[in-house]
Amino acid sequence: MNDSRDPELVTPGSPAAGTDLRPSFGLEDLGASLRRGTPKVRALDLTGRERHLRSAMFAMTKIAGGFCLGARRTLPFLVRQRARMTTGTVSIVEGSKELNASDRGPVFMVVLDGDDTPAWGRLILETDALGMVLDGSLGGNATVDPDTPAEPLRLPAELTLAQRALVGRIARNLASDFARAVSQVVGIELQTVSLHAIPHGEPLPGPVSDGLQVEVEFQGVVGRPKVILALSAESLEAAAREHTGEPQAPGDPRMAEALVDVTVNVVAELGRTTLGLRRILRLQPGEILRLPTATDDPVPIRVGGLLKLEGSPVISRGQLSVEVRGRAGRSAK
Repeated sequence: MNDSRDPELVTPGSPAAGTDLRPSFGLEDLGASLRRGTPKVRALDLTGRERHLRSAMFAMTKIAGGFCLGARRTLPFLVRQRARMTTGTVSIVEGSKELNASDRGPVFMVVLDGDDTPAWGRLILETDALGMVLDGSLGGNATVDPDTPAEPLRLPAELTLAQRALVGRIARNLASDFARAVSQVVGIELQTVSLHAIPHGEPLPGPVSDGLQVEVEFQGVVGRPKVILALSAESLEAAAREHTGEPQAPGDPRMAEALVDVTVNVVAELGRTTLGLRRILRLQPGEILRLPTATDDPVPIRVGGLLKLEGSPVISRGQLSVEVRGRAGRSAK
């Protein structure tokens, strides 16, 4: 964590033996310098990292707000119970580090990954949230009543097969609400890749890189149900800058010259299709896989994992090539 205190100023020179080693810039000198209008000394952010991180945290807050709107449609019993959803403070998640498990019961985690990008996402239903989802989906009423106080639904240390199926279906829909909010705010496309029912006491596998997370709490219901939303910080910062059109801060021209020689992966996607495992196992040389892309459809071109351009497939000097037609619109997939 960066120290926000002003750095101490020390006059040059070696102190004599027995001399007080504290800075010689005393309170009198400090008052005199302030009266002369000398600005306070503070750390200078040369890379713009601090500003970009603030933009990413602001974007994460907007994503959580968009998720709340979608979650109310996915969980219609919240309207019946007059429950409210509030978002907490955005915090940083360290990569390659196991997340803390719940000390009261099982949890459920949905893993999302970017579409040909290094972006990742996590949606975690804590124990009370699992109880709320199971109870509300089956017609229960977990509304807080001061006259007849209730306790959260007691769950076993490990969800049963039926509970996993029900929670998995709802968690997948919540993950879609999360991915939709991410796409609308910063333009990152996320897809659900796996669902994990974590038994009580087992740690949650951490992400591969640092990220940002925010807690969404349900108020007006029994217990303290929470859903944790997490996103990769690097991709979120880059997408937030691009989506908001934030101008780049001037930097060292030598750094700009060095960046020109950096290689970046450019991917032109002709199309993609989905096959069943049976069909894949029966594939033989000579078979043709038909893609849903028409011959005159634009081909998406991704630079560094982000959709930037559109083109058309052509033949150049006997090789399959892609002719760039223009920049990709925000609505392009």
